[in-house]
Amino acid sequence: MSFSFFHRVIVGGCLLSTTTVIAQLDCNSGSCRLPLPGENVSSYSVCCPVASAKVSMIQQAPRLSSFAGKTIAIVGGGFRASITHPELKKMILKEAPDARVLVLGEIGSAGVWPTPGVVRSQKDDFVRRLKEEKVDAVISGNGGCGLCTPKEMGSCIAAEYAGIPAVMIAAPGFINQAKFTAHTAGVPVARVAEYPGAFSAHTEQQLRDNTRKVLWPQIRKALTFPLSPKEVQASTTSEKEGIVFTGDMMQVNQYFTEQCWTDGLPIIPPTREAVAEFLRFTDEAPNDVVIMMPTSRREVRVRDVAVNGVMAGCLPEYMPILLAITRAMADGDFRRTLASTHAWTPYCWLNGPVARQLGIDHEQGEISTVANARIGRFINLLPCSISAVIIPNKTAWAPLDTSCHGASLRMSRPPFPSAGCLSICSVVSRSMRIR
Repeated sequence: MSFSFFHRVIVGGCLLSTTTVIAQLDCNSGSCRLPLPGENVSSYSVCCPVASAKVSMIQQAPRLSSFAGKTIAIVGGGFRASITHPELKKMILKEAPDARVLVLGEIGSAGVWPTPGVVRSQKDDFVRRLKEEKVDAVISGNGGCGLCTPKEMGSCIAAEYAGIPAVMIAAPGFINQAKFTAHTAGVPVARVAEYPGAFSAHTEQQLRDNTRKVLWPQIRKALTFPLSPKEVQASTTSEKEGIVFTGDMMQVNQYFTEQCWTDGLPIIPPTREAVAEFLRFTDEAPNDVVIMMPTSRREVRVRDVAVNGVMAGCLPEYMPILLAITRAMADGDFRRTLASTHAWTPYCWLNGPVARQLGIDHEQGEISTVANARIGRFINLLPCSISAVIIPNKTAWAPLDTSCHGASLRMSRPPFPSAGCLSICSVVSRSMRIR
């Protein structure tokens, strides 16, 4: 007996796919067997959720031929640098007695490399000092957490932009983050010396021994060996656009997980049809740039926001909120929640008529309310999909809970800040009008 049925997949009022299935049913026993999962499944052609990288790579200066007669700056200050850095100075002077070595406060440091449009006087002062002291190479450290690693790499990036070879010191687990930080700032090859363990777990004698026996050989090689074509080639990345994969629900989810484009939970396949439905709820053009995303320096377009809204299971009418949340994340201080190994997690407050209209809950149990949870899921997906803030096979953005909260509308004063406005709170608070 043949039986046909019409299969429809609808998410947020948007028809994602339709499939007419013709199945040969066995009804001899008096009951008909329906197809099992995996038999006659829907196929989805899905869009890329990652924003486009807009970083121009610099041409790095040649490495040193030797340390003889050179001026070396050992900078930073993180994770017991007061022990490791003086020991490195001894090693340099042992090899090249005529070298000049500036340590820590004698030269300063650049701090975190600023995102586009941000001016940091600390970085500018550091570059000026490098030029005044005629520094030939920079050693920066020590990176042992998610916040201090970009900070220590900032001095290396500043040096490389000034045409000065640099190497950073980092603990295991932070090597790839250090290299990623440099690459997103336009430095194609970042050399990092790996300390054998956690800095804070070792005695002073162990720190000195490891500095001499483990760190120094790596640093010496990093500053004197020419950059190889293999290193440069390994630093290049390919951008993906448009339709990136076609498969059934499980295959799409597996592909996105392998690409590190999700938070590990299942996503709704972002088909062109579903994305187009989200774009109906904004008057901004699909290719309009919303922000330059920290810390990856990627241009996030309106279309990218829509793709991730679909993935998170949001309704199309959430699109103005999703755009506002994305813009709030452009604040330079938001990098803390993107990079730290501490317990940061972002959340947002929604207030005014838009919160009432979309059913954003502000009462008991609000975190698990469907609308709140869906928008919270979008916030969770942003760093790992839109901005590609991941270290493949090592570390990915994975907060325990990301939330969207409705502000109480039962107030003695008008809802803050005014009708039609939206407050987004993370590390900082911003207000913006929904278009």
